[in-house]
Amino acid sequence: MLLRAIPTILLYTLFSAAGAVAAELDDFPAALDGHTRHVIQLPRVTDQSRYRVELVPGRAQLADCRLLSYRAGLARRKLDGGARYYVLGDLQPVQAAGACADTSRKRRFVRVRGDGLLVPYDSRQPLVVYLPPDVQLKYRIWRADKSLRDADQ
Repeated sequence: MLLRAIPTILLYTLFSAAGAVAAELDDFPAALDGHTRHVIQLPRVTDQSRYRVELVPGRAQLADCRLLSYRAGLARRKLDGGARYYVLGDLQPVQAAGACADTSRKRRFVRVRGDGLLVPYDSRQPLVVYLPPDVQLKYRIWRADKSLRDADQ
């Protein structure tokens, strides 16, 4: 009897958590000033102060060796209830000066670089980011060591 109840309890927990996230997202607009909403639900950790989230927006596109990246700032904003969200500014291409030795264009992910892309870790609420419609969002979680080292004098 208990073994049959475990999958039911697990499914109920998963759907309850998904419903909670959906309810939290109701506070955020689906789109904002021509930007589309991207949502990251971070896993719970014991000490969130040791973690950061690196946001890596970019475009998968055909590009030659001159297009190095894009540059854009990430603005942090708050809803009336206190929940925060982020909005990526307009993308400006960063290109290498001069000509390419290889002028062929290859499909690659051209990332956006800029200020504010390393954000605090908070698993209590979804991480909501608004990007221009043709921009994808990837992310990476950074974790600090517990141990501290002495600096040389």
